[in-house]
Formats: sequence, C-alpha cells, structure tokens
Amino acid sequence: MSDTRALTDRRRRVLLRVASVVALLLAWYAYTTAARTLLASPVAVAASFVEHFVVTGTLRRAIADALVHAALGYALAVAVGVPLGFALGLSERLAAAYDPAVDALYAAPVVALAPLFVVWFGLTPLAKTVLVFLFAVFVIIVTTETGVRETDRGAVDAARVFGAGPCVVYGEVYLRSALPSILTGLRLGAGRAIRGMVAAELFLYAGDLGSYLIDTAATFRMADSLAGVLALSLTGVVAMALVAALGRAATRSGS
Repeated sequence: MSDTRALTDRRRRVLLRVASVVALLLAWYAYTTAARTLLASPVAVAASFVEHFVVTGTLRRAIADALVHAALGYALAVAVGVPLGFALGLSERLAAAYDPAVDALYAAPVVALAPLFVVWFGLTPLAKTVLVFLFAVFVIIVTTETGVRETDRGAVDAARVFGAGPCVVYGEVYLRSALPSILTGLRLGAGRAIRGMVAAELFLYAGDLGSYLIDTAATFRMADSLAGVLALSLTGVVAMALVAALGRAATRSGS
C-alpha cells in the first residue's frame, strides 16, 4: 500500500512539473505572438537549439570545450571544500577564526574579481579554472561544515565508549551523519561551477562559448542567444543530476 502511494505521489509530482513547463511555454508563445518584441518565440528557440546543438554541433562543441575548465575547477573545489568544511565542523576554534572569512567570500559576488584575475593570471586557462573554483568551493565548505556540526554528539560519545578509534568515529559516525549535507553541497556546487564557467567565458577571455553568446546577443539573434542559454541550463541540470545520482549510489553502497 505504501509503495503504491509513493508511486502515485511520484507520478503526481512529475505531472505537476510537466504541466508547469507547458504552461510557461504556452504563455511565452502567446506573448511573442501577440506583442511586437525582440523576445524570440519558444518555437524559434527550439529550432535554433536543434540547428546549433544537434545538427551543426557548434554550440555542443563550444560547451564541451568550456566544460574542461569547469570540471577542473569543480574537482579542485571538492578536493578543498570537503576537507576544509569537515575541519571547520569539527573544531570550534577553527570555525571561530575562519567562518567570518568563509561567509564573506560565500556572499561576495565572485565575478567582481574577474578583472583582478586578468591582472594576476593573465588571459589564461588558469584564470578560468580559478574563477570556477571560487564559484563552487564555498557552498561545499558551508554545507559540509553544517553537516558535521549537526552530528549527534551522543552517537560520537557512544562510539568512543565502545572503543571505536578515530577512523571509525570520523569515517563512520561523522561522515555518515554529514553525508546528506555534503551531497547537497556537491550538487549545488556543480550548478555554481556551470555559472562560473559562463562568467569566465564572458568576463575573462572568450573561447568558442563566450564568442557565441556575445556575438548572438550583439547582433540581436535572440533565438540563437536563447538557444545558448537553454543549452547551458540543460548542461547545469545534467551536471547536478549526475552528481546527485553518484551520491545516491555512494550512499547505497556504503549502507
């Protein structure tokens, strides 16, 4: 009975999401049909997406090239953010010393640092990688720290009473408790990495993706420009879904 109800609820959520997307597209189409506007219709955007992403592959190749820097910056953000967040969650002294800086940098508009990156790193791929890293790392630090800090101290004390060593306490108790928060941070970080990738293409030096976005907007090719936005949105959704799926697989294998 519970399985049937869960399946029904899942179908209802899917139908609600589909209905909301259809309603948005219909409203968009009606507006572009009734009003004289530079906003391209969803039909024109879809046609441009098929042409540039599927048929010619221009947009697909541009995003694939930009994803190299995004993947590297995201990997560095994970490698730094998870251990640092873990350390801040475990140590109140470290948290008191470094939380203000982490919170300030998390809230700061990272893209405002782009001109400084040009001075520090030049117009190089390193500048793009660092910008993506800064976009993604702080949300990973904050969510990891929160998950570790909310670990049940009673479970930690009980593990130590029964003779558990540091590997068990930190690897089993703390990590298992913080894992949902860590996975949330990794998923959000993946989305922010895509945003950092686009910012790097637009504000540092334009590769194929940046050139496409700038040229289509400058020449008022609204359908082509929005097709690029659509492709980037889908890329972000896929990246976040992939990270979430890997997290679920890791959770199942560890349980």
